[in-house]
Amino acid sequence: MKRKSIAAFLCWALMTGCTPAQNDEPVPSAAPETETVRLALNASGHILTAIAEQQGYFEDEGIKVVYVRVNTDAEAFEGIADGTIDVASNSGTNLPLQQIAEGMDLTIFGGYLLTGCMPVFTRAEREWNGIEDLIGKTVAFEPNLYAITGPLLDMGYDPLNNIKWYETDSQEERIEAVLNGDADYGLVGTALNYAVINNPDLKIVTYAADVLPAYSCCRAEALTSWVNENPNTVKALLKAWIRAMEYYDTHHEETVAITVELVGTDESYVRAYLDNPRFDLNCDPMKNSVERAWTYMDYLGLFSEEAQQIRIDDHINTDLYKEALNECQLQYGDSNPEFYERLQAQYARNNQ
Repeated sequence: MKRKSIAAFLCWALMTGCTPAQNDEPVPSAAPETETVRLALNASGHILTAIAEQQGYFEDEGIKVVYVRVNTDAEAFEGIADGTIDVASNSGTNLPLQQIAEGMDLTIFGGYLLTGCMPVFTRAEREWNGIEDLIGKTVAFEPNLYAITGPLLDMGYDPLNNIKWYETDSQEERIEAVLNGDADYGLVGTALNYAVINNPDLKIVTYAADVLPAYSCCRAEALTSWVNENPNTVKALLKAWIRAMEYYDTHHEETVAITVELVGTDESYVRAYLDNPRFDLNCDPMKNSVERAWTYMDYLGLFSEEAQQIRIDDHINTDLYKEALNECQLQYGDSNPEFYERLQAQYARNNQ
């Protein structure tokens, strides 16, 4: 065994608390329990999956990902419930937490976006002093967007009652509501960042990521039973995504091209979010951020009394991500040591 390999394996053993095997080589990862992972996919695509497919990372890990197209988040969770979808990862954090609160036995085991480019916007002529300007106004988004309403709670406001909530059937309608004066402010997801930026009658006053850093934009979740029955499959998926994160970290322009092909749109649309430093692809489960989101939503009164009996930590699995990260660092860490050290430090800070 080469000296470098010995050092790497001892490092892995220290991180995992395992004793090195008696033979010369690390024990290989156990084979995935199932070859295919069915991933819910909406119109915004999944960049880490697209990179992992193109670079052969899924093949390396012994799995393949099959997309199940959905038009709404509700369809994604319906698919998980009826067994036609294994994993959802583009439905925010608030929505899987609401499903858990309503009795769906989901486990969050990773993430997709740590923060996205979710702009808070208003008409171009309106002044802005801070999120307290939302108080007493009509706002076109939902109270469960805790990245905004949570910090307002911390400031002593009661967002549910101090704001008039303007309901819409789609995020595009939030833009129209602000333009025609039905709402004073709006907030939309990352995919609509381009539409807001390029409307001369609107201006972005802040982003959710600026209001609440590391707010845990999109989590990766599946039925708890599926995670428990397929731990090696989950770990293989996470390893491929971690390697895709490393690729994204060092191949920005190539990722732009991959994303343009993935979502089938022009480059300027994609660059409206990929070139924004707030767009943070990251599959760490971020347990602390998920716990914070659950607490905010609870204080906002968005859960039933029955949900008070739920211990949210029982629905977060950080172990599989840590094992995947350790194995990736052991197998691929020489290519970008700083990247893996950064992810290990992030895990230590955010998953206690």
